[in-house]
Amino acid sequence: MTGFIYGFFIVFFTLLGFIIGSFLNVIIYRIPAGRSVSRGHSMCMTCGHTLGALDLVPVFSWLFLRGKCRYCGAPIASRYAKIESFTGLTFCIAAIISAEYSAPIILWPDNLSLIFYTIYFLMFIAACSVAISSMMILYDTGKCFTGFAVTSVILKIIASILPYILGFYGYNADTVILSFEQTVITLGKIALSVGLTALLCLAFKRKYGKAELLIDIVMLSIPYYGFFFSAGNEYVRTVITACVYASLMCFMRSDKRRKYSAITAFIIFLAYMAVRFCLVKIFQ
Repeated sequence: MTGFIYGFFIVFFTLLGFIIGSFLNVIIYRIPAGRSVSRGHSMCMTCGHTLGALDLVPVFSWLFLRGKCRYCGAPIASRYAKIESFTGLTFCIAAIISAEYSAPIILWPDNLSLIFYTIYFLMFIAACSVAISSMMILYDTGKCFTGFAVTSVILKIIASILPYILGFYGYNADTVILSFEQTVITLGKIALSVGLTALLCLAFKRKYGKAELLIDIVMLSIPYYGFFFSAGNEYVRTVITACVYASLMCFMRSDKRRKYSAITAFIIFLAYMAVRFCLVKIFQ
């Protein structure tokens, strides 16, 4: 029974990742163009024909149509299916890592600890979705938008004070003060990491403007989710993450590699999560 619950949890969120990836394609295309992401129908970029439901099934529609528009036969860029697949893979890895702690909520929905881990997991995949959107927009346009950075920081702050929100320590003046202190600490960690990255990039004469600042805030809000990156002391972990990320960005932000910098950082983080989980299970 437990194996079935874990399997269902992983498959469900993997499929959800494909669906979210399809929506991220809309965000990646429309936000830089100044268009609404909630209005207007999806259409073929060549013939302008409105796409039907069967044309919009993530990944599978592209495969079944052999990468061509059903109506005019024009090629459909494979990047749409790639982003959907990558988002599905991200959700799948996160779900596998989280299943032991979150999947049982299906059986015990009133368990406070399970609620905490599940919300933590949901906020993590939400932050990953923001990061994927941001890094692809940076790849396409060289820009990053303030809204993505603000969303990432808000998600991280809420995650850091989630035990206080859920009442693990009761509801009183002390918990309000502690949650405020935790918020300040969280902002300080992000500021430290972003500041170190900026200083290192500027020291080695790498371009560092608004886009770089915003994408760094987005990317550096992700590794601090302790459930997924929990080895060692919290503050040592912060410094190590900041140093590794800053060094990577210093190397990647040459003129030729700049647009790949955020994508590379995210892939490395995703690979680290997967490898670390496998090693823990092997040597457990």
